[in-house]
Amino acid sequence: MITYGDYSKNTAQKLTLIILELIILWISYMILFRQWGDKVLEWLDLLPTGGNHLRRSLLMSLNILLFLTYLPTIFVFVKRRITWAEAINLPFAFALYYLGFALLGYNSAQVPNYIDWIGLILVILGLSLHFVSELERHKFKKNPQNKGKLLTTGVWSISRHVNYFSDLLWVTGFSMITRNWWSVLIILFLFSFFYFYNIPLQEKYLAKKYGQQFEQYKANTKALIPCII
Repeated sequence: MITYGDYSKNTAQKLTLIILELIILWISYMILFRQWGDKVLEWLDLLPTGGNHLRRSLLMSLNILLFLTYLPTIFVFVKRRITWAEAINLPFAFALYYLGFALLGYNSAQVPNYIDWIGLILVILGLSLHFVSELERHKFKKNPQNKGKLLTTGVWSISRHVNYFSDLLWVTGFSMITRNWWSVLIILFLFSFFYFYNIPLQEKYLAKKYGQQFEQYKANTKALIPCII
């Protein structure tokens, strides 16, 4: 259960989360570069073709970039308590990206072209937007003058959950780089999870805490994708 409003210490949970993510990153490396991908494809009764090495390198590099981008969020920006359930479950949720995209893109023999570079731009844009959104929220909450106020400026003026929108951007970019249509299912899953579960849960808390401030914000700003929904 997400602990909104609980700011007790949770160093052990955060360290556990990081260790588990590092293990999953190592597995993604083994899939991309140590023939684990071939073994998985053979187990699925699919013939390995020896995917493009540049694509594998790009996917691994972006996995590492993803991990590094979220480190400040975990250790600096997130002030609420992370439960043991989150510390265990969140890394396995990220395994969907670290391992899922590695497996989906591992066997693609296509030489990277403009589609992959557009995907790369989306990944970098999404991760940058995520970092900026968390940094703005961190600075806003750190200012005593903002106590009891709701953050509605900066990148938070384009979407009530701009951090989730940023996640959709980089996930879409990863999906394009795999050059595998099955990766679209990951985008749809993430969108559904955000829009039908996480956002309603968070907005229930925000409406209770901020009242009219939140109602006005909700009336003027889209929930997830700017200018659309």
